[in-house]
This record gives sequence, structure tokens and C-alpha cells, in this order.
Amino acid sequence: MSAVKALPETWIVSLFARMQATFGARFTALWADADLDLVKRVWGESLANVPPDDLRRAVIALAREKRPPDLPRFLELCEPVPVVQRASFGPARLPLFERADAATVDACMARMRDALAPIEGVTPSPRWAFAMLLRGSARNGRPLTAEARRVAADAVVSSVGRAYAADAPAAERAQYRAVFEAAYRARGGVPPSRVPGEDDEEPQEATL
Repeated sequence: MSAVKALPETWIVSLFARMQATFGARFTALWADADLDLVKRVWGESLANVPPDDLRRAVIALAREKRPPDLPRFLELCEPVPVVQRASFGPARLPLFERADAATVDACMARMRDALAPIEGVTPSPRWAFAMLLRGSARNGRPLTAEARRVAADAVVSSVGRAYAADAPAAERAQYRAVFEAAYRARGGVPPSRVPGEDDEEPQEATL
């Protein structure tokens, strides 16, 4: 199987750092119940075919956003302005930005380090996805967004998620099985009779 095309990880890391600096704690809260490594991978794959000029325009447009964008909103920012609309704007001009002083940069970096500190050294695990879908809400009690459910479902039906469910204690395995089946159906598939990883069954990827 050929590798999925994706933007370089360094580009996504830089983009997330810029959004963290722009939106602060609101950006961190957006991914509070998500596996950040998985989120970055999904963004990288989803933006792989976006032309560089469109990506640059979306990054510039972040300064005009009132809230941190999720992936669908960022893709909207990447969409080219229609020719008729461009003509009405006159010649395109990039906004002027003043370079931040060293103290401001240091303060922003410190806030970013504080926001990311809780996940440093944490071993990646899909447990968060099973827990989120079992709970049916974010940890703060808010309803899950469609994007949060999709990302969690992707984690549950992945090979890592299936192995995690298969290796879970017997008391939790039935719950995880129900979550796996629901996630599989949400992606438009028919769940197999057993979770891949149970006994000797070979894993099969769910299809969108």
C-alpha cells in the first residue's frame, strides 16, 4: 500500500504554533480531548493537495478570524477568491505586520510551553477516543463537534485502536466493542464479526 500524501510535519507544527500564538488558550481548548499527533496527521493529509499560495493566504487570514479554526474552516480559508470578487477588491495587498519584540515572543513561547506541558512524555494511546465516545461529550461537558467525533472514530477503527480494544481487560472489552462497531458504522462500513486483533483475524481497514 502506497503512503498517504501529506504536508511535511514541520509545516504543520509551525502552523499549529502560529495558531497557538494567535488564539492562545482558545486554541488549546479546541483539542483538549483529542490526540494532538493524530490531529496533526489528519491536517497534514487533508492539506497535502492545497497549492502553496492558497496555504499562505489562509495563514494570513488567521489574523482576521474571531476564533481558532477547525480543519473544515481552515480549508475554507484556503479557497481561492472568485475572479469577479478579486476584481472588485483591486490589486491584492498583503497586510503589514510589525515584528514582535523579544519580550512578547518570549511570553508567547512560555504560554505555548505551559499549554503543551501536560502532554509531554505521554505515551500515545487511543484510550482518549474510546473514553470520549463512551462519554458522548467533551471532558468539560460540552457536546462533541462533528469533527471531534470523526477524529475519535478514526482513532478507534485504526489498527492501534483495534489492538487496544482487543487487549483491554474483559470488563472493558464489551464496552470498547460497542464503541468500535458504532465508529465503524459512522464511517459507512459494516463492522466485522470480531474486532481485528481478537484471535487470529487479520485487520481490515474501514472505508469512508
